[in-house]
Amino acid sequence: MNELIEAIINTNKSKKELIASTVRISIEANSFIKELSEQSSKTKQDVFKSLIETGIEVIKKELDLLEVEKKIVGNFHLLNTNKGNNLVDHENMLKDGTASAFYNHRKLNIERIKENDIVFLYENGIGIVAYGKGTGKTLKKDHNGNKDEWYYQELKDFKRLQKPISAKEIKKIDDIKIIFLRTMSTISNGKKILDLIESK
Repeated sequence: MNELIEAIINTNKSKKELIASTVRISIEANSFIKELSEQSSKTKQDVFKSLIETGIEVIKKELDLLEVEKKIVGNFHLLNTNKGNNLVDHENMLKDGTASAFYNHRKLNIERIKENDIVFLYENGIGIVAYGKGTGKTLKKDHNGNKDEWYYQELKDFKRLQKPISAKEIKKIDDIKIIFLRTMSTISNGKKILDLIESK
């Protein structure tokens, strides 16, 4: 809780690109935000922004914990290209036909890709945009000056999709359960996604 209050007090004033978004909240939530705003001498917008950003970080940490707890095994994987965090990394994966992950335990997901496993590259807000087969050989390189923080595999038979497969379409497939925000998820019935791609 201290982290949340600290985040509000030290509202990030860096010049990030911001977009406007409308959200309806309860009278109680609005009253709480107003009170917090007055107590912290911040605008309601700053408080609201801090609450959202802190909540996103909490969820990201929880998803990462789930990744550590559940060992990823299988023949089909969905890898989030993490476009929201780094557009260049996302574009490199699509340009070079690679499966990449960066830093901490996230990068270790790449080591779980075995030879000939199918890896679907998932772009947030768009869907599966490409896929290929793992080589089983994880390569490492520096990322933004940080030694060996970029783990990747080149994908064989790499294909970019002309028409992405949206999360909505994937959710309609029987027995497919994926947390799209995870770095990488194993898909027990990934053959069904492959069939859907090949039918288009």
